[in-house]
Amino acid sequence: MPTPTYLEAVVQGKCPRCRKGNIFTYALSERFFLFNKMNTTCPNCEVRLEPEPGFYQGAMYIGYGITMLVIILVSLFLYLAGQSSEWVYTGTVIGIMILLIPVNYRYSRILYLYFFGGIDFDKRYSR
Repeated sequence: MPTPTYLEAVVQGKCPRCRKGNIFTYALSERFFLFNKMNTTCPNCEVRLEPEPGFYQGAMYIGYGITMLVIILVSLFLYLAGQSSEWVYTGTVIGIMILLIPVNYRYSRILYLYFFGGIDFDKRYSR
């Protein structure tokens, strides 16, 4: 199996160094309620996936950005669809954000690790 590209590795939640090992212990389809369980080290190359204690506190900013993007897109869609009640906007956005909690949590951490983790891709570990 060939090594995934940078974008494929991010979307699939793979380790930034080897792009083979999973960052999270379980897939969302396996154990939905354990969506927040992360591997401490990569199962393939054994790089530490939490570079320092409290590292992922900064991922809240990325999660906030994802939340704002969803709110803007949903509001724009509802506006163009002709919905005028603020309760429709509020209820729809809250419902969608509750459903997207696991996805938002995972991708904010994955993106934060890729952007600020200081772990570069190394071909030696991608076998």
